[in-house]
Amino acid sequence: MIVKVNRGEFLKKLRTVEKAVTENKIKPIISCVYLEVKEDNTLFFCGTNLELTITSTMECEAAAKGKVVFQPQLIDEYVKELSDDVILLKAEDSTLIIETGDSSSEFSLMNADEFPMLANRNSEAAKHCFTISSKELLETFEKVKFSAAATADNLSLNCIRLDMQGKIARFVSTDTYRLTYLVKEIETESETQVSIPLNTVEAITKLLKSEDLKDINISVRENQIYFISDNTEIVSRTIELPFPNYGGILGTAQYNKKMTVKTDDLMKVLRRIQIFVRSNMDSKYGAVFEFGNDTMLVRGVSSVAKIKEELGINYSGDNLKISLNVKFLLEFLQNFDKESDVVIELKESNSSVRIASVNDENYIYVVMPLALKDF
Repeated sequence: MIVKVNRGEFLKKLRTVEKAVTENKIKPIISCVYLEVKEDNTLFFCGTNLELTITSTMECEAAAKGKVVFQPQLIDEYVKELSDDVILLKAEDSTLIIETGDSSSEFSLMNADEFPMLANRNSEAAKHCFTISSKELLETFEKVKFSAAATADNLSLNCIRLDMQGKIARFVSTDTYRLTYLVKEIETESETQVSIPLNTVEAITKLLKSEDLKDINISVRENQIYFISDNTEIVSRTIELPFPNYGGILGTAQYNKKMTVKTDDLMKVLRRIQIFVRSNMDSKYGAVFEFGNDTMLVRGVSSVAKIKEELGINYSGDNLKISLNVKFLLEFLQNFDKESDVVIELKESNSSVRIASVNDENYIYVVMPLALKDF
């Protein structure tokens, strides 16, 4: 392989596919990036962790075709420090040589024939679901992913559920202690239910934060989901395990108490409380909330200190004392406009709590209470 490429574009594409690469000491080749010169003078990039694959292409000036596999971290750092606009890549035996006008470096290669691709990757055969702007997809994932199960111990919850019916797309996540529900209107009618692994969502989120991608076409095929923008393609295996009946969770609870308060006022109180309760040995992040007489009283303790905060609210219903996870509340509220009003609905000290913005049923949070202890 002998090819000339634009240095900046090469680095951009390398960093794009790197988002799918994770360290794997058992199978080191998975920790690498695959590079191949195609027939039409394009350079093909691929990174994968077997569950998620990201590919992209760029134009190049090829003198000889070929394919190479290399660990990207050192090359990324080196190419970033070069000043030439164009660099030369040459593969000789098991070495990749990168040359500029005044510099030459060599990097070890692995056997390109052993590099794995995600099986049956075929975006052309996938069913198109809808198109969304990269900014809107990033915002959606950020608003939902925080309440998914953080580890693969319970794989059915280590995901975001995408449920499309007609022109409505529902994004849902839960770790059994809380549930986030977000509704978006889409232009294309579709009937699809799919669970997107949290690792895939995290990789896409990082990519969208660092790269200015255009509109993203989302498609599904068998047990795969595709996110395609121009010459960048992200394909991930989906989770085939059943997802909880979130409709039942959202639809069955009956609340008889309600408080309304400005989002920023509530968050300021909760941030101060969190300083104390994040190290609470009995109930980490747990605080006791008392509602009544248009007042919210919050108490929290650590091993060496305690705090009491009082906030005026608009409250209706009988007095109530309940223990809630302050961190859980803040993770949801940070996605709101600080000047907006938030509505919190309650029932009993051992019943779920429902949170939403005033007059907005398209973004809902349901959180379970903690065991009630007096501080």
